[in-house]
Amino acid sequence: MVLSSMTIRFIHTADWHIGKPFRNLPADLAGELSAARLDAIARIAAIARARNASHVLVAGDVFDSDLLEAVVIRRALERMAREVGVVWILLPGNHDPARPGGLWDRIARMGAPENVTVILRPEPIVFQRDAMLLPAPLTSKNPGRDPTFWMDSAATPDGLVRIGLGHGSVQGFGSDGDTAVTIAKDRARTAGLAYLALGDWHGQTSIDAKTWYSGTPEPDRFRDNDPGFVLSVVIEADGTVQTESVKTAAFGWAQNSVVIRSAADFRNLEAAIAAVGHAPERLLMKFNLSGSLSLSEHASLAAWREVWSGKVRHLEIDDRELIALPEDSDLASLGGEGALVEAALALQAVQSDPSHPDYAAANLALIRLYAFAHEAREAP
Repeated sequence: MVLSSMTIRFIHTADWHIGKPFRNLPADLAGELSAARLDAIARIAAIARARNASHVLVAGDVFDSDLLEAVVIRRALERMAREVGVVWILLPGNHDPARPGGLWDRIARMGAPENVTVILRPEPIVFQRDAMLLPAPLTSKNPGRDPTFWMDSAATPDGLVRIGLGHGSVQGFGSDGDTAVTIAKDRARTAGLAYLALGDWHGQTSIDAKTWYSGTPEPDRFRDNDPGFVLSVVIEADGTVQTESVKTAAFGWAQNSVVIRSAADFRNLEAAIAAVGHAPERLLMKFNLSGSLSLSEHASLAAWREVWSGKVRHLEIDDRELIALPEDSDLASLGGEGALVEAALALQAVQSDPSHPDYAAANLALIRLYAFAHEAREAP
């Protein structure tokens, strides 16, 4: 590779997934999260300006689907058009492939803004004065071969830095599990690339010094893989690559596994929330709980959950591994005798045997029985 005579700067981002529906979340929250993905465009543009980077490379899955309503597409294009001085280079990914009659053909009919370049063919294009871009747009969700293979033999003028842009997996992982789009791990070396900008994996990940996943700029699930950033990339005249991770996330998503033995351990949940370091009103938090609590402490956990659901933007608690251990005082609070106590004892007999096929159902029923009785006592 012949070295450039100047420093090359750009922003590497991917997996915007504009139009993602978030169907498993409350409608009002889903709307906020969808809006945040559009708002990220302005944040990325501001990062580009602050680092004197005129170009933003979006390595696939700009849109969540190629079947989006026209208004969703137009809103995204309008947001990019507003950012004068920033050139957006968009690569089709597996969620928005460049198939005939698909989303990108619709954009062509709409007319893309002057500062938006859509890459539809795998051929070198002028990127900056001293650089050529070698893109690998996807034309289907499963192209059947490494879409970057052509980069090895692609001819570019002498003296220009070669930068690759692709979407797929180089490590057997992808945004939704094992991906159907695989990329050679050593592509940057075999193709003589100064940098290979990749998308598909939603967390920011370095494969080697010249091959990176930027991750999604706005997290979209409870997975600890470092999402919510873009990469500011600088390629020096001597070929040295410098990358800077820059935070872009408006919402934080975090999950934590916590063992609970008593109500006193609830403070550990609060500490975990504080440790995330994100504004509570924009934090989505999930706890996977295990351990054991008495029935009265389970009721206290329900009360804690109600309070903290009002403090963070969204709270999920998976307590299927949290065992109910009734104490004498719990059963006494049910009246000491009668149908409720008999039901509780019957459930406890099943729930005390982890090998019983109805163990989990009995555990949950026991907790709900106590909660029902407790609410009935507290009712006016």
